[in-house]
Amino acid sequence: MKVGITGSINFNSNESFRTRESQFAQRTLLKCLLSNNVTPVIFPIAKPSMAQELAESVDGIIFTGGADVLPKYYEEDPIEQIGLTYEPRDEFEIALLKAGKTLHKPILGICRGMQIINVALGGSLYQDLNAQYDPKESQLLHHSQTTIGYSPVHYVNVDKNSALFNTMGAKPFVNSFHHEAVKDVAKELKIIAKANDGVIEGLENQDASIQCVQWHPENMWDHYTDEAELFKTFFKRVENSIERK
Repeated sequence: MKVGITGSINFNSNESFRTRESQFAQRTLLKCLLSNNVTPVIFPIAKPSMAQELAESVDGIIFTGGADVLPKYYEEDPIEQIGLTYEPRDEFEIALLKAGKTLHKPILGICRGMQIINVALGGSLYQDLNAQYDPKESQLLHHSQTTIGYSPVHYVNVDKNSALFNTMGAKPFVNSFHHEAVKDVAKELKIIAKANDGVIEGLENQDASIQCVQWHPENMWDHYTDEAELFKTFFKRVENSIERK
């Protein structure tokens, strides 16, 4: 089984010439795939025209975290509080999502991955929760934690009619590293998880061939069994997809 992983980019200006703007995949995510005997295929930030060929080369795709999504892709101007953006990655991943969907590849979106999937399918985002989001259910939670990456910081309420509920139960305790969030949900997706302040934490399409979470299970899977199960369930969907061909 081969699973594609979207690459991120190193914007650290203190890096050497050879590593500045280098592309990479997160160590903990690669370790997760290898531990489950899944072959990782790291996708570079390639040309959109290459998305089809790359999607065809794997059995499933994980859209990973990273920089903010450029608001032009949901027809908004950037506000002052928006973070770093990188348009070539947005362009490529929108094309990759559309190719993967057409090819019926199982897809998992993590943090930015959920956001770019929602945008690619016609949804929009809050560019900054503190500037734009008015919680109706409680005070805004701390979604950009400063504690170690595998440490959970808030609960998520999961819809009992979702595939995620069958995997993780009603109220998983998760980590949080984001200031953007899903605003208007794409028509093909449904909300399947929210934080206690109402921020959207999970999306799925009808058959869960596309599943997205706002937190970072790749930082938690080797510490918490429910986070490990999220990946195992995704790999099982990929395996089932292979068998149906």
